[in-house]
Amino acid sequence: MIVSILLPCLAVTGCGRPGPIEVDLTATPVRFIINHHGWPRPFWWPRVTEFAVASSESEAGELLWQLESTSVQGELAHRLAFVYGRVPPGFTQVYPGEAQPPEQPETGRVYYVAAGGQDSLYRMAFSLPLTLREAEVQSRGPRP
Repeated sequence: MIVSILLPCLAVTGCGRPGPIEVDLTATPVRFIINHHGWPRPFWWPRVTEFAVASSESEAGELLWQLESTSVQGELAHRLAFVYGRVPPGFTQVYPGEAQPPEQPETGRVYYVAAGGQDSLYRMAFSLPLTLREAEVQSRGPRP
């Protein structure tokens, strides 16, 4: 389900208003945090049953990593963290194959993250920042 929602979003710049997925670019690998604050009900959180990361490099979009919950109910969307390439407890990797690591994200590309469940849909677009050295090379051009 999430892939059918995520891939059409790739064709539209911005994919709508960013949802409550925090992208921690200080972590290596990148970390995604969903921390629904229980609004409008302060002690109720929706559940996440699917999580996916894709790139917009082609018109159809390119799925890089997809997870599904091992339970039908999913995991609470409260302090839920996904470290790119590491399958968290309560989830299984659907794409790429179970034993294969996902393609590593690259600087300069735009990525889309989406998580969903019965009563929730979260999404976010992000791009990996350039390191200082990469910025210098791009401004001067490659050295011979």
